[in-house]
This record gives sequence, structure tokens and C-alpha cells, in this order.
Amino acid sequence: MAIRSELYDILRWLLRRADSPPPPGTGQRHQAAEQAAAQRRLLDQAKRSRDTYRHREPIQTTPYAPTTRDQRTGDATGSHR
Repeated sequence: MAIRSELYDILRWLLRRADSPPPPGTGQRHQAAEQAAAQRRLLDQAKRSRDTYRHREPIQTTPYAPTTRDQRTGDATGSHR
């Protein structure tokens, strides 16, 4: 029984002990590492997005067709000068 009592006391002492604080700057290093990983993920995602087939298709443009003033304004009656 004495051993059990001593083990119980040691266990209570261990649980009461406060964890020692981390060394200074540890949180900043973790944050910097997480930010770098997030940035790499975003850059990889952007690269994959650029490399998809849809983005590699040539852009089809329509030939230039000049419009008259009436076509631009939607005026079907003609010019009002």
C-alpha cells in the first residue's frame, strides 16, 4: 500500500506542475513556417489553375467591325443633328 500511496503522490505532483514556457520566439517561428507553407500551397494552386486546358487554349477574338453612332446609342431613327 505504501508504494501505491507514493505513486499517487508523485502523480498528483506531476499533474500540478506547470509546463515550462517555450523558448522566446518559438511562436513566431511556427507562424512563419505556417505562412510559408500556406504561400506555397497558394502558388501551387495558382500554377495548376494556369496549367489547365481551359487556360492554355488560344484566345479567339472577333474581327473589328466599326459601328456607327446610331448602332452605339441604340437609336433606330437615325441621326439627330
